Amino acid sequence: MSQNLRKKAARGSRRQSNNASPLTVVFSNGNTQPSSRHTTSDEDVWSETSGDTVDSWASTVSHSAEREELIVNWDEEVVQSVEQLEEKRTSAREEALAKLIRLLSHKYAADLLLSRRETLLDLLNRSIKKDKSYKENRLAAKVMSLLFITLGQSQESMYQDVIQLLKYTIINTASSEVKSMCINTLSLVCFIAASKVEALELLEFFADIIGTNGKSINALDNGTSLTNALNAYGLLYSGLWGDNRDSVRARTEFKRVMPMHVKQLESTTMEVRIASGENIALMFETLGIGGRVEPAEEWDHQDTESDEDEVDYDDIDRLIRLLNRLATDSNRRRGKAERKTQRSAFRDILRTVEEGDGVEEKLKFKKQTIYFSSWAKIAQLNAFRDALGEGLHVHFEENELLQSIFEFSPPPSLMVPKGSLPASSMSFHTAGSDIDTLISKRKAKSKYLKNRKSNKRGEYLEVG
Repeated sequence: MSQNLRKKAARGSRRQSNNASPLTVVFSNGNTQPSSRHTTSDEDVWSETSGDTVDSWASTVSHSAEREELIVNWDEEVVQSVEQLEEKRTSAREEALAKLIRLLSHKYAADLLLSRRETLLDLLNRSIKKDKSYKENRLAAKVMSLLFITLGQSQESMYQDVIQLLKYTIINTASSEVKSMCINTLSLVCFIAASKVEALELLEFFADIIGTNGKSINALDNGTSLTNALNAYGLLYSGLWGDNRDSVRARTEFKRVMPMHVKQLESTTMEVRIASGENIALMFETLGIGGRVEPAEEWDHQDTESDEDEVDYDDIDRLIRLLNRLATDSNRRRGKAERKTQRSAFRDILRTVEEGDGVEEKLKFKKQTIYFSSWAKIAQLNAFRDALGEGLHVHFEENELLQSIFEFSPPPSLMVPKGSLPASSMSFHTAGSDIDTLISKRKAKSKYLKNRKSNKRGEYLEVG
């Protein structure tokens, strides 16, 4: 069947399936509104690949026809799309990149990509370097993140091949959208594949963006770039110290970056304010600052800190007043939807900072519900959700990388044989941690989370 005929058939099938059932993955929040990263200006990839505009994770499925197409010979489509990246026509390369995004987000293709990773990575680097199309640059950066997600944690050599190019592009491109996508990709591939030393170096890079209001990357006061840099910083911070490892270094970093985060709470851009607040809540949660003061023996810590090692924040009263103002903001100059989103987000942030209360977000698919009950795990969830969109549930069910990070065990019928993945070395965010005992070593959980019983509609798994 020709490409044009397939497109016509897909459109006809869409019209007949308007009443189709929604995707079995349902994303919903407990107390947390969608985080700052959900409202960035990155274009939804579906608008470029199908002609429809769809929220990439919160909507019901309106693309069943396209997905049915993906099921048929999708592996051949991946190979063909990779080959098309060598086309001379920019439009042909853009079309191939858009197709790869659809395929790699909705299909787990580790076996297929493992032997082609060097070729594909080289072609993606070329597309990012080209200066004729910002769209090609952005799509190539998106595919790069999906490549790392698919291949997992044993790709440090690949990370070395992309870090300098991504940093150069972030600093020098004139496109805000390309900057934002490259920031997201760089932080995610670092989280997946880099060493601790490399993660610390990149953390400094993102902190410079925050501290200079974007000037360090030639994006002064650009809200989109600042939001993505804040989210990137939070992702790496969660990977380095979200499991309470190396708390001395985490305390030092906290004291260094808190002033710049507090400053960003005054930003004129809502997404920047929320992203900064979420990072503050993440750091308070990780270091046990604020109301989270409990006897050490109750939480079964092996690395109990002495009183002199405890962290405090000297300007806590001013911070709480500022957070409270943002949580109750009724400024009529802001839109109603913006005020509602901000107030909801900062109520959770304020509870963590002032009372030490936890936060919760949940994923549902099939008969399982996953509860994410820490700012660290929610930051990591948001990063993968941004990259995978509606294909997130596929990778939860089949990709060992996500299963390891989020301690998720899929139903036996959905499990992928372990031999399908290359042997992976541990990246900085998993080295030294015991996944099987991670939850039992967590800091304080709210009574609600500790006493939660099984959901009547299915079993649940708590993460964080």
